[in-house]
Amino acid sequence: MGVPLKIIKLSCVVLIIVLCTLPAWGTSFFSQFIDPKDGKLDASQYLAGRTGFLPIPIIISDPAVGYGGGLAAAFFHESKDEPQDEDNEDGMLSLPPSVSFLVGAGTENGSWFGAGGHVGSWKKDSIRYTGAAGYADFNLKFYGIDPDRPPSDDNGLAFNIEGFLLLQELTFRVKKSNFFVGGRYSYFNSTTKSDILGAIPGIPNNELDDATGGLGLIINYDSRDNIISPSDGHQAKLHTMFYNNAFGGDYDYTKIKVSTYSYWPVLKSVVLGVRLEGDFIGDDAPFYDVPYIDMRGIPALRYQGKNVIVAELEARWDITYRWSLVGFGGSGWTAENFSDFGDESAKFAGGGGFRYLIARRLGLRVGLDVAVGPDDTVLYMGIGSAWR
Repeated sequence: MGVPLKIIKLSCVVLIIVLCTLPAWGTSFFSQFIDPKDGKLDASQYLAGRTGFLPIPIIISDPAVGYGGGLAAAFFHESKDEPQDEDNEDGMLSLPPSVSFLVGAGTENGSWFGAGGHVGSWKKDSIRYTGAAGYADFNLKFYGIDPDRPPSDDNGLAFNIEGFLLLQELTFRVKKSNFFVGGRYSYFNSTTKSDILGAIPGIPNNELDDATGGLGLIINYDSRDNIISPSDGHQAKLHTMFYNNAFGGDYDYTKIKVSTYSYWPVLKSVVLGVRLEGDFIGDDAPFYDVPYIDMRGIPALRYQGKNVIVAELEARWDITYRWSLVGFGGSGWTAENFSDFGDESAKFAGGGGFRYLIARRLGLRVGLDVAVGPDDTVLYMGIGSAWR
């Protein structure tokens, strides 16, 4: 298998630490990675150039797919409307940057994916766009959705799903307020293979070729001071997706997601974050699109339900201007119906990590998190806020 994936993971950690402690180099190339403000490693000048991009090593250790890794290339474009003078003491951009990206990764259980896309902000942040397309091949496990259809064992039932994914999202600011209104289109054409399919009502064999296509409404309130690594402000978002044959899919169901992310600078060097999130889905949805508890420390798809609620706290302590420590913890609940929510379904997870301010003007922080869940201890690559 070549170099063990655990060694690759450790090498990525060492690489980040080494890069963040490099002294100022005298060459013209390395000088653009040194911030004239404090003489520390910083990618702002490089990323502001016409060819500047940030290579991001990807560390994957989610038990759902096993250890793995990959590489992402993010191209940052400052808005043409961005004022050239720095209007705050940190020199942070007052308008969100646009980011184009390419990403590819694989894991030890044979899962892999590749994708590209663009996140744009135009006309002084009055228009926001997110677009992505990619192909994925995942080997996962199904643990059951409700008490009436339990899995055959506690280890879950293996299945493979591969296919093409397309996402398009466009929102418009309401006058000069913090509210945005717009729409989203999502399409996923997939092939699913597993012995579990025959046990699901309406699916007579072990292979399924299908697609989901949905069109929805987005209402978003966003007062965060930075969309990448916020330190102050709030975001509240409502996604209402309608999946139907008319939108290119084979299913007819509704999916609603409500989320709020709040950030308070409780002390000069301490930021407290609160996340509340709910995912709700109607009948007739394919099993792979049913919501699940999405938290650091809990494998993807491990705890699914037609109704899912997550509550999480996070605190960031800025030890120095560049270095920070992060602690987090929370709980998730799943239920077949609203009346079924209770303490018995609660799943707790929490942990800690560190961040380094790698791009001052963008407010971009990177680092590592270690999370302990009900079943596993997991290492995560931290790029900006963990809440999306």
